[in-house]
Amino acid sequence: MSASQPLHILLTNDDGHQAAGILALRRVLRDAGHHVSMVAPSSEQSATGMGVTSRRNLELSELEQNCWHLDGQPVDTVLVALRHLLEDNPPDLVVSGINFGPNLGTALYMSGTIGAAIMASLNGVPAIAVSAGMRFEEVGTSFPSTHEVFEPAAEFTCSVVESLHTSAGENGRLLPEDILLSINYPALPRDQIKGVLHPEVSAGNVIRLGYHRCDKTGHVVPQFYPGVDPTQPHESDGDIRAHLEGFITISAIKPRWNPPAGQTKELRKRLETLDFLF
Repeated sequence: MSASQPLHILLTNDDGHQAAGILALRRVLRDAGHHVSMVAPSSEQSATGMGVTSRRNLELSELEQNCWHLDGQPVDTVLVALRHLLEDNPPDLVVSGINFGPNLGTALYMSGTIGAAIMASLNGVPAIAVSAGMRFEEVGTSFPSTHEVFEPAAEFTCSVVESLHTSAGENGRLLPEDILLSINYPALPRDQIKGVLHPEVSAGNVIRLGYHRCDKTGHVVPQFYPGVDPTQPHESDGDIRAHLEGFITISAIKPRWNPPAGQTKELRKRLETLDFLF
């Protein structure tokens, strides 16, 4: 793949095919000259993680050339694209997003945006997940600041893609094998963004999920709460702190199960007495 050739980019998300974030990405990437295919969920599928649909058929509709929506989850869209729709013309890159709300810290485990990117990476396709932040003071509104950054976040993502493309080297691979990128763009005007950082993923979460019991129905009702106090110091480093301080973050993720060899060796040693049970 030559750096002078346009890329074939597959777009998906977890907010649905009509979401402003994915439409901004599609417009910006196409304007940059890339060939864009889009396979996105028919409806919002937030917090579906790596879930797949296996107990029913999936309705697939073609909206226009190279643009489909699928009645499934984000991971379904990637698998249907790679193993059916684009099987004879596989993408060079999968971009998932732009998500409405940040994906930082432990939220990555639940995110359908991240899940779609992970599935692409596990199938050998370089992947980038993109998310736009929210401002705590806008809770109870439609989060206008988030809507306002979809276009600049799409433009920044396009710049990341171009940088990876021109620096790919002889093998032409956009990212190292098994590595994907998670981009979080703060809900701030350009002149308030402090720069770009490459932090590790934090151990905390910006948004905490809690529950209460409804006295009338007896149902358990989920509620979202701030996971951090933005006015107080929190983790000394990591993507959460960088995001809340106004930086665009690009975190590299390696979605593999195996821990470092040293940890595995220590655990095996602690469990070696089990060998005598058989």
